[in-house]
Amino acid sequence: MAAAWNPLGPLFRQNVTRRRGLATTSRQACGMYLAVGAPMLGHRGVIVGRERYAGKAFIYDPFLLYSEESRVRLPAPHMLVLGKSGYGKSAMVKTYVLRQLSYRDRSFVVLDAQGEGLAGEWQEIADALDVIPIRLTYGGVHDGGIRINPLDPEIPLAHQQDLLTSMVEIVAGEVLTSDAKFAIEVALNAARRAAADRRRVPVLSDVLAAITDPQPAMLGQRECASSELREWGMPAGFALHALTSGNLAGLFDGETVSGTAGTSIDLTGRLVIFDMARLPREGEALPLFMAVIGAWLRFGWIDPASTTKYTLVIEEAWHILAHRPVARLFNEFMRFGRRLGLSVIAVAHHLSDLRLDEVPEAVSIIKLSATRVVYHIEGDDADTVADYLELPAWAREAIKDPANLAAPGNGIWSFSGLTLLVQHLRTPAETALTNTNKRMSDGPAASPDAPSAAPSAGRPAGPRTGPADEPTGGPAAAATCEGER
Repeated sequence: MAAAWNPLGPLFRQNVTRRRGLATTSRQACGMYLAVGAPMLGHRGVIVGRERYAGKAFIYDPFLLYSEESRVRLPAPHMLVLGKSGYGKSAMVKTYVLRQLSYRDRSFVVLDAQGEGLAGEWQEIADALDVIPIRLTYGGVHDGGIRINPLDPEIPLAHQQDLLTSMVEIVAGEVLTSDAKFAIEVALNAARRAAADRRRVPVLSDVLAAITDPQPAMLGQRECASSELREWGMPAGFALHALTSGNLAGLFDGETVSGTAGTSIDLTGRLVIFDMARLPREGEALPLFMAVIGAWLRFGWIDPASTTKYTLVIEEAWHILAHRPVARLFNEFMRFGRRLGLSVIAVAHHLSDLRLDEVPEAVSIIKLSATRVVYHIEGDDADTVADYLELPAWAREAIKDPANLAAPGNGIWSFSGLTLLVQHLRTPAETALTNTNKRMSDGPAASPDAPSAAPSAGRPAGPRTGPADEPTGGPAAAATCEGER
């Protein structure tokens, strides 16, 4: 019996036409493929990876995107990076720094509070670039670490009192009253006079001596007795005692020096790493150091008259966001970012643990971070981040998907009204340097014959783009999608 005639049969027998790929430019592709050919952010900068949906290169540079000539303009150069450990946020930041160092007018400082044991997570990069990290450790210079004087001449006098007040509030765990702040001001002025008589810089022990044995001072037209100043300054006195003795002894009380040799700290290198791995995650040490280093870098590292572009990378940024005295200092620092040529990259896990309603300065820091990068976050934490950063519905679901959209190496980038899914790409050499979980891997260690990620400390290798619309060849072409393993 003959088969029934099927009117759709001719369609099933059609052959699929195979055509050769068409080579074209990115500018022409925008007109030929309207659905997927949206213009790029620009051809200048370093390659971060590729956009997952469009397939094109994702090139990002906050300083270039801040320019008025940029098609997509950033309102501020700062970045907030969030995500669960193991999904690529640290690897992306490290690779970004390595590639940005290809430019001569770039300078970086890293506050490395990650890592376990005796060294931080940036140690391998430091070794590859012949950079000696500045160690922060209990005992200060006596244990091979450093000491940073919050009353260092590098910090202007007007800012020293704000810094000292913030340090006292961190140790005391409360906001100081107006009379306590006045007592600190009187003691600080007395400490400066006493140090000048001895022809040296003032230190915290000078302030402690002055606040516990004050001299009468004038508050406007009213004379304040020594007994009043002593009473007002008692909370600050107890905090200053803790800063000059016990576990914190040697960290801040004395002139700024590095190591047992007593040399000054050099901030002239293009990559400076402060290694905080030996400090405990809990307690006052880390937020205290971040507060002092932040002020010290603002006035001792950045040259407002220079054309250099500065980037400050802060690992474990919750130490800043969760402590109002520290957040207050960094908030002011970041507000001057455009004037100073400064970009701050704050790296944290999520926002759920932060009491943002109690730290308005932390809220301001998040708002100043015009670029938000979010890797995989789970459950309610993901919803909290998505709500706070106002991510669209598809991005909210994407960061919850660790097996596909938010697999290691994939992150949501949100800035200037754009929300993109970006796949971070690394060369094999970069992967070896940024692999933060080597000890958890069953694979063999990297071969000593593997190519170095940085032929010299001044020009590390890594994908960057040239003057043409398309990225240059070389490492970018061989880049692989690897997560933070």
